[in-house]
This record gives sequence, structure tokens and C-alpha cells, in this order.
Amino acid sequence: MRVQLHCIAKIHLVYLKEVDLLPSLIVQSSSRRVPFLLGPQRK
Repeated sequence: MRVQLHCIAKIHLVYLKEVDLLPSLIVQSSSRRVPFLLGPQRK
């Protein structure tokens, strides 16, 4: 059980990092005019 929670916590940290990166990705893609990057990630 503890190992499972540890794995979930790790995945959560990676997810939070990616969420932090998303705004800069959106700015980059919009400045390059590549809207298809936004499509699949926004649900």
C-alpha cells in the first residue's frame, strides 16, 4: 500500500511539473502559430 502511494506521489509531482510547463508551451506554440499543440492537450 505504501509503495502504491509513493508511486502515485511521484506521478503527481511529474504531472505538476508538466502543468507548470504547459503555459510556456502554449506561449511558444502561439508565437510560432502552431495551434495543433493546444488541440489534444485541452479537453
